[in-house]
Amino acid sequence: MRPRGNSKWRAALLAAMAIAVSPHVAEAAGPGMSIELNKAETADNACVAAFVMRSDMGQDLDRFSLDLYVFDTDGIIARQLVLDLAPLRNDKTTVVRFPLTGGPCETIGRILVNDVPSCRSAASGEDLDCVTGLSLSSRDRIDLTK
Repeated sequence: MRPRGNSKWRAALLAAMAIAVSPHVAEAAGPGMSIELNKAETADNACVAAFVMRSDMGQDLDRFSLDLYVFDTDGIIARQLVLDLAPLRNDKTTVVRFPLTGGPCETIGRILVNDVPSCRSAASGEDLDCVTGLSLSSRDRIDLTK
């Protein structure tokens, strides 16, 4: 004979299993910015990086800057950079290139996006949160992190 209440436990277990294996409904993605380190190459004794940026902030930006820290392969800070990358148009991909260090790229281990000091709507002049929706990736051996 089965204990009473077993069917309630079984129903609860089946419901929990159904929730666990059912596909989750995707939430609508909020505004964001994606930055990819596409390529880093040594030129004229400097490591020059090419970044591919995609703005999906929902509006054009008249101010956008990044506070970056460049770390060497031993994890020691080699340089800090603050880059002004504005203006950026919404729903547009942009490529930017700039020197990271005054030496070869082989000496760089990773790049940290420490902050986004300025991110402002061109239309309203409102400061926006560009850190929350920031997505980073790298196609190079150098890591790009936040």
